[in-house]
Formats: sequence, structure tokens, C-alpha cells
Amino acid sequence: MSPRIAARGLVVYDGTLLTVQYGSGDGERWYLTPGGGQQTGESLSETVRREVREETGYEVEVESLAFVRDYIPSNYDTDEDEDEGGAEDDDHRVDHFFWCELVDDDPVQPTVRDAKQVGVTWLAVDELDDYWFFPRELPDALQRQVKTANREARYLGDIR
Repeated sequence: MSPRIAARGLVVYDGTLLTVQYGSGDGERWYLTPGGGQQTGESLSETVRREVREETGYEVEVESLAFVRDYIPSNYDTDEDEDEGGAEDDDHRVDHFFWCELVDDDPVQPTVRDAKQVGVTWLAVDELDDYWFFPRELPDALQRQVKTANREARYLGDIR
């Protein structure tokens, strides 16, 4: 099976990051940036715009590539692996994270929520480590780039 190609939006506004909040029946909560799988015939930037609008209700302008991340579940102990918005636990995924700017800061209702999505939340970029955030290594990389205003794309490797 081929890796699942996905694109995610990094929408940073006034020191906060737009995230999608997920939850389980036992009260656990975790956070991801909005995004999802690329559809046939769709560019990565089109994927980001569509997914951000569907999951959060916000319209964004997609800018430059920020990060690329592999996630190969078989390389990790899967006892505590995240369910990233409904993706299968054994799917190799390649996520492309893009810097985005809000077109309008007044969202409409999200149209397509993921199965375990419970909300949309703006989290302070410098406090992301305080949350169960995926991928786990993204907060450090994101905080460094926001702090230095560095928009150079980085490959993060195979990370959870």
C-alpha cells in the first residue's frame, strides 16, 4: 500500500495556532492542525484550503511549505499511538504542513468534521507543550520558526 499523502494548515494569528480538538468517550482530548488526505486531482494547497474550511470553517490563503513529516507506525510502540482524525493505525502517512493566513477571521460552521472531532481551538504557540498535541515534535519546531520568523521548509523525519 502506498503512503497516505496529507496536507495541513499552520494558521498562526496573534501568537496562537488554529487547532482541531479531538476527544474520546473517556474524556481524553488531543489536538492537531487542520488538514487531511489529498484527493485525486487536487494540489496540496487545494487540500489545505478545503480541509481547513471543512474542519474549522475558516477560509485561508495557503503560503509556503513549512514542514514535511513521515509517520510510519510500525516503527513505534503502538500502545499509545494517536488516532489522527480517523486515520488507520497502520497507515504510513506523509504530512505536508503549510503556512496559512486567514482570509477572514469570522468563520462559518465547519462542514465536515472528523469522527472524533469535538471542537476548534486556538492554542498559544508558546504553550503547545502543555497539550496532547500531534505530531509530538511539531511544537518545538513551530515555536522556533515563529520566534525567529524563519519560514524555511524543514523535513522533520519519521516522527509521531
